[in-house]
Amino acid sequence: MNKNVCSTVDLRARRSAQAGKGLRKAAGIDGGGTGTTLVLLQEDGRQERRHFGAFNFNSIGEERFRSLLAVLSDVIAGAEGCEMVCIGAAGISNPQMKEMILEAGEKYGFSDRLMLRGDQEIALYGAMSGAAGAILIAGTGSICTGRGKDGRTVRTGGWGHLIDDVGSGYSIGRDVLRSVVRACDGRQEQTLLTELVQEHWRVSDLEGIIAKTYETTEKSNIAALSRLAEEGARRGDKAARQLLEENAEDLCVLAETVYDRLGEEELSMCLMGGLLSHDTQYRAMVTRRLQEGGRRILLKKLDMDAAAGAALWAWNTAQGR
Repeated sequence: MNKNVCSTVDLRARRSAQAGKGLRKAAGIDGGGTGTTLVLLQEDGRQERRHFGAFNFNSIGEERFRSLLAVLSDVIAGAEGCEMVCIGAAGISNPQMKEMILEAGEKYGFSDRLMLRGDQEIALYGAMSGAAGAILIAGTGSICTGRGKDGRTVRTGGWGHLIDDVGSGYSIGRDVLRSVVRACDGRQEQTLLTELVQEHWRVSDLEGIIAKTYETTEKSNIAALSRLAEEGARRGDKAARQLLEENAEDLCVLAETVYDRLGEEELSMCLMGGLLSHDTQYRAMVTRRLQEGGRRILLKKLDMDAAAGAALWAWNTAQGR
């Protein structure tokens, strides 16, 4: 067995169940709010990848969640030579969710080979192939987590939109609405954002914007307004650019604090999440701030995604690493 398997994982490889028969394996699951990915990592470094429905217990309900667990467990139980299973998901510490997962492991015979981790933990492990480093995530919410060479992990952010989530899509979207109402009541100069929000929500005045805001129950609907800030800044709107810069600064504080708390001389870091995965003005602002902030934060591309990271973690654990 190649001890450097973690560096030889081919994320594009596909193996059928028959082709992998007889090989030792480990399973990794990335349980997401919109979809679930299961990766079977073989001892030769190749993988089999399968996709399933949402893993969010709160949104799909107990019955559907149990059904999903049964399907996932059936795949794992049928994978000959599977030595360890790592499941990562948001809310994995929820007692009810945890109990149902453990029940499935017991029923299908892998409870003694089961690891449960948070979604950001498997994302970090995958991004760095288990080595020291950090990930800065900005999507609907925001969080930064890092691991030092001594194995110590630290986290900043990720406390939810009502408390924190600085520099996130929700934060930017909320600031878009704040700029609009302030422009409308005279506290700041007029902004293109007013027109963009009206077009986006198909309303004609401030009253319509307010009504849409408070009838919106999904965080993602507010976070979607972050795209309007990008458009406004691209078209030269001062308010749009300013709020993007302010959010970028707040987001970078998450990363800089992780760097400071880990105490590493230099720290590799991956930018992840919907706001940082594309070539946007916002990503450029964040990148510039991190590179010019006086800390040795080295930006890099992630090694593998969270599902593959979970599988690699399971494999390395099974091998005693």
